[in-house]
Amino acid sequence: MQEQQRVLDLTRSYNLRELGGYQTVDGKSVKWHKLLRSGSLNALTATDIEDLLNYGVAYDVDFRSRHEIKVAPDPFDDNQLTYHRLSVFPFTDQADTPKKPAKKGLMRLFSKKEAATPERSSMDRMYQQLITDSHAQAAYRDLFTVLLNNHDTNGAVLYHCSAGKDRTGVATFLILSALGVDWKTIVADYVLSNEVLGLSSATPTRISSNDSQVASMNAKSITQANLELVRDTINQEYGNIENYLSKAMALKPEEIKQLKEDYLE
Repeated sequence: MQEQQRVLDLTRSYNLRELGGYQTVDGKSVKWHKLLRSGSLNALTATDIEDLLNYGVAYDVDFRSRHEIKVAPDPFDDNQLTYHRLSVFPFTDQADTPKKPAKKGLMRLFSKKEAATPERSSMDRMYQQLITDSHAQAAYRDLFTVLLNNHDTNGAVLYHCSAGKDRTGVATFLILSALGVDWKTIVADYVLSNEVLGLSSATPTRISSNDSQVASMNAKSITQANLELVRDTINQEYGNIENYLSKAMALKPEEIKQLKEDYLE
């Protein structure tokens, strides 16, 4: 794998990407070989695993559910890196999660046709729950704990779900926001999954899952509107992303400072 390559090409990887090089609003940039996002890793070959370890991967954070992991576990040995199962699904606070955004005009993010379909409505609600459900929030809080524990090392944190675009996409939004990366860059990284997975083409990458809901989600392309819904729900519930990171992610100012010191240059 090349030293500074956005999409990392392994034999059996899905949507494996670097966050290195992204610029922050104060002129710094994300370090290379520190933050990687990905889809499923269970099909990696022995050579793929060796390449990732040589690349510097020291932590494997798995957002998939216990059931997904049982059927298709990550292939690393315990002595190769530190593995964390931080399952985002299943949600636990369905009754407490907002059923629709209260912010005036928010549903104009979608066309009338999209907003009226049960499939669109289901995806919207899922994205809201990713950042409001207590179980999902706990998983993302633990992700930041892993990032903070990767202190004074050269190791990279690799985090992933199944397709590497929804659960992983929201995680990336939170990480890059904490580091001070601008919204335009965050959106560009988010929708890059469509291109990498070919979701807008006639031959998309098909990532199977033993979970029917996840399998259906994996087959869908994503849009900027998905991430705008996440951002606007955060603004509605917490005021802004800074408050969300402080309250929902329990990040103290000194921890935000440490993250920037460890992952920016």
